Amino acid sequence: MDMYLTYVVSIVCALISGIASYLISRKQMKTDLEKLNTQYKLDIEKERKKFLMEKEKMELEHKYELERQQKEFENQLGGNFVNTMITEAMKMPEVRQQITQGMSAAKKKR
Repeated sequence: MDMYLTYVVSIVCALISGIASYLISRKQMKTDLEKLNTQYKLDIEKERKKFLMEKEKMELEHKYELERQQKEFENQLGGNFVNTMITEAMKMPEVRQQITQGMSAAKKKR
């Protein structure tokens, strides 16, 4: 009986040790999962804010680019308008005559 008692004590100690290890590891696993979930939520929120800031930045850049293109178009349109007006004015004989008279008057003053 003493021989069996030694085996029984060894088996009981091993079972207690195994069960205690299992319970401790399970508790640790739950704690680790909670930490990971919290960290993932924080990371997702951080990425969401980063995305919104990048989106806002891109929208502002797009807005400024459109405004720049609009100003450039207006300047080009104004330049084209002036060129067209000068070209059309030069086609008129009266304007040519006045320019010629002005140049003649300028030469006489020298």
